[in-house]
Amino acid sequence: MTVINTNVKALYTQSALKISDRQRTTAMAQLSTGKRINSAKDDAAGLAIVGRMVQHIKSLNQAVRNAGDAISLIQTTEGATNEITTILQRMSELALQSSSATYSPDQRGYMDLEFQQLKQEIVHISDTTTWNDFSVLNGTAGAPVGTPPKKVTSEGGFTAYGGTAPAAMRRGDLIINGTVIDASASNSAIDKVAAINAATPDTHVTAVANSNVMSGSAMDGASVLPGGRVSINGFVTAAIETYSTGSADSRTAVVRAINAISASTGVVATDSGSDSQGVALAAADGRNITVGFTLYHEASAAAFANAAGLKEGLQCGTYSLANGSEQTIAVTNAAGGAARSGLSAGSYEGVAGVLPPPHVGRLSFQVGGSSDQVITIDLADFGKNGTITGGLTADVGQSAPAVNINSVESANVVLDKVNVALDHVSATRATMGAIMNRLEHAIDNLNNVSVNTEASRSRIEDADYAAASTEMARTQIMQQAATAVLAQANTDQQTVLKLLQ
Repeated sequence: MTVINTNVKALYTQSALKISDRQRTTAMAQLSTGKRINSAKDDAAGLAIVGRMVQHIKSLNQAVRNAGDAISLIQTTEGATNEITTILQRMSELALQSSSATYSPDQRGYMDLEFQQLKQEIVHISDTTTWNDFSVLNGTAGAPVGTPPKKVTSEGGFTAYGGTAPAAMRRGDLIINGTVIDASASNSAIDKVAAINAATPDTHVTAVANSNVMSGSAMDGASVLPGGRVSINGFVTAAIETYSTGSADSRTAVVRAINAISASTGVVATDSGSDSQGVALAAADGRNITVGFTLYHEASAAAFANAAGLKEGLQCGTYSLANGSEQTIAVTNAAGGAARSGLSAGSYEGVAGVLPPPHVGRLSFQVGGSSDQVITIDLADFGKNGTITGGLTADVGQSAPAVNINSVESANVVLDKVNVALDHVSATRATMGAIMNRLEHAIDNLNNVSVNTEASRSRIEDADYAAASTEMARTQIMQQAATAVLAQANTDQQTVLKLLQ
């Protein structure tokens, strides 16, 4: 069919020309940007994947920089602690020199002048060592570890309360001088004392169980004759009969029955000699006292208690704390800790007065793309308020320092304190070195993950120049061919003119 209004050949050619032009534009965009994906229409799914990968790669690279900064911070801190180690070694040398009987008091005084200056320099280093404008050796860097205790003074230390039995202690319920006490699940004073004393090398605080005394029940000489057995800490007495003719006879029978099993219960009964006080029970080692009744004659527990002069229930033992370092005992309780430990939170004054709670700061270094990918380090206070050198430097600034080497005796005491401080500093420096090594491994791993993630992103996003250049050459040829064909299609219609001649 010969028509001139619609050139179908030209329309087909124009469509092919548009397609090849679009393909050529895409190939040229890839070659000019180096990316296979330049817009969402190029690869919608690939664009979403690449966007997430780029964010991950940037996070990894920033984490590498964070870890490098962390190493620099710790290196700065460790360098300062190295100087403190040198100072402590010199202090040990001075104390050892002063402890010799070959020196006069005046000569020891000269040694002490240097000794006191060295103490001040330790505190100065602790207060002035900074990284990025914040202190790193006075315990204030990072988030505080533990809750600073409220200051409460009590003459001569303190004693835990008795009364109703507290619930079992759990880890974290009790913190003494910055050390968490991992107590037994038992609520016995004996177990609490054992847990506290296990931490004495760190806290310098010891505990002693007090004798646990459970008072008796008042007796009114009722005419009823209730009888039964008494259970003491799980061991049961022989049958006990009480007497309406005389309360003293009843108390004698009760005391005899209970003391017959004392070797098993650890509890001794004592006749108070008074109807108003009944029979008292005591555990010399501080263990809990649990009393139960098995009744005869259909008597009630109240009637048997009245007739026997005993109380039914639980009496928890108490314990006392002693401070071996002549410094304040600082106690912190977690939620419910006071009820569980038998102690109230606060600082309790010792011989040397109120000592601020130990300062420890926790620095968290972000070494990953997620919030939980952190490496932490606890930096304690190396000054007079901390547990590292506080045993030597706590009196810095006082007119008459208690820690001195003015005598053989005090020099020997100082030697022990210096050795403890050196151990603490060495342990801290070892921790710093271990964390720096860990950070270096973290950097290596982060770099490895970053490189491999980059390779994966490249396979999705980057243009293949060989393929893109071939595609552009193909589309250019296609476009040239289509242009030539379009010109031919446009001239084909001119044959109609011959029909009109």
